[in-house]
Amino acid sequence: MPWRCPICGTENRDDALTCRVCGAYKPEATTKRMGQPPREEVSGVVVIEVLESPVEPLVGKKFEFRVNSPGTIITVGRSVENQVVVPDPLVSRRHLRLIVTQNGIVVEDLGSSNGTYLLTEGGERLVKVENVGKSAVLRIGRTKLRIVA
Repeated sequence: MPWRCPICGTENRDDALTCRVCGAYKPEATTKRMGQPPREEVSGVVVIEVLESPVEPLVGKKFEFRVNSPGTIITVGRSVENQVVVPDPLVSRRHLRLIVTQNGIVVEDLGSSNGTYLLTEGGERLVKVENVGKSAVLRIGRTKLRIVA
């Protein structure tokens, strides 16, 4: 039976001992208290900058988030419930989430209608779940975002 990560909420295979996205340990379904290794602190800032958008006032805007622990989640989408609101009509209400890990930033598309694309020198490619490292440029709808940790 799949299990849901207590840190980032990702659904994982039953035989997996750690979360495939953030690396958190699988919670034990037992009355015995199981200790987990101490988590390493992540201390820094994640900056999301809008490079291009059909919504002119957004272009050049930067969103900064202080990050103190692995598993920190930043949501991006058209809905005001997100931490980064992108009112581009081609962006889904809950488009994607960014998960901060020890190994960089994981980009996870949340089933958006138009997809999340990672822009590289060779073009762009569709992303479902991927660790993009410390920086990346993404396209959602007609909006381009630069993410830097």
